[in-house]
Amino acid sequence: MMIDRSRRWYRLTRRGLLKGTVAGMGLALAGPMASSRLMAAQAEDQLSMMGWADYISPDNISAWESANNSRLIYDSYASNDEMYSKLQLAQGNSGYDVGMNTDFMIKLLIDKQLIQKLDKSQIPNIGNIRPEVANPNFDPGNEYTVPKSWGSQGFIYDKSVITRPMKSWNDFLEAVVNEASGQVSLLDDPLAIAPLFWSKGLSWNSTDEAALKDAEEQVGKLAKHIKAFNSYPVQDVASGSVILAQCWNGNAKQAIDSSGNENLVFVYPEPISEMWLDSYHLPVGGKHPNAAHSWINFVLDPEVAAREVTYTGFLSPVVGVENKLDPSIANHPLIFPPADAQKRGERTVRNETYDRRIAILTKFKAAAAQ
Repeated sequence: MMIDRSRRWYRLTRRGLLKGTVAGMGLALAGPMASSRLMAAQAEDQLSMMGWADYISPDNISAWESANNSRLIYDSYASNDEMYSKLQLAQGNSGYDVGMNTDFMIKLLIDKQLIQKLDKSQIPNIGNIRPEVANPNFDPGNEYTVPKSWGSQGFIYDKSVITRPMKSWNDFLEAVVNEASGQVSLLDDPLAIAPLFWSKGLSWNSTDEAALKDAEEQVGKLAKHIKAFNSYPVQDVASGSVILAQCWNGNAKQAIDSSGNENLVFVYPEPISEMWLDSYHLPVGGKHPNAAHSWINFVLDPEVAAREVTYTGFLSPVVGVENKLDPSIANHPLIFPPADAQKRGERTVRNETYDRRIAILTKFKAAAAQ
């Protein structure tokens, strides 16, 4: 990971980005930011944030900095568990004012008292959260979090090589051991084993011992066909070194846009897949609380949120964002998953089998490396 920890720029991507469509927009959002700023306490001269890399519009960062005469310092992490470990080991001295994690991690952070409640009086835009992602079961009333982005996953493939119809996770697994063998990328995440459950119509959060044993057996058979475990396979797909990749929808959009390959197709597979929700939170011990609340209020403005959608390629939690988007973005199926795909989506649960699923992934990666 190449990160300049003294500033905000970084290389890895958590979900993907759509840089080309935001170029030249400048600081058009300084206006809404300035008006929001007047409604909250004066932001401190620095904001330290940690989250997925390349997951925030640089123009939004510049607009917020300019409006607040403040500096945003961004550090990135590779996984939800890494963020959790950093906060746990720091015991309130992590140095971060704002963090972000995926849905299944939030309750753990709350239970371990690693994040603190929001001061909603400093977030007048909190009413802009979409009803479908507000008040999540892991944080009733949004006492600790506000949603950042949400989306789905599936797979992308080259239809000039895999010429048969591809609609399901069963199709995906068949292609792994046939046409795409040796040119397959899976997520570098426990979710890499999820298709083994979803293909059978089972939740990947299953506690069924038979299902877990079967998944453990299957990874041994699949390992030799896997080229890489990569949560950001954009370059590999665009270059053609990978012809079948499990990925998140925003990354698929970037791969298609950057490759110029008209044969690349993304599928929201049947019968089950993922719908994730990432959320902002405030780590305990943050030294710049006004700046933290200012940022969270800022990103809940529809204009600001539209730039986040355009940059990341993922759904926004903000009401009215569609009205601020270019039509080519507002109607794009790789940014806005179809309703049926959303209904098929499930969230990861950190239940009693979560560590077991991580162990299966570890076995999978070890076998693939042999």
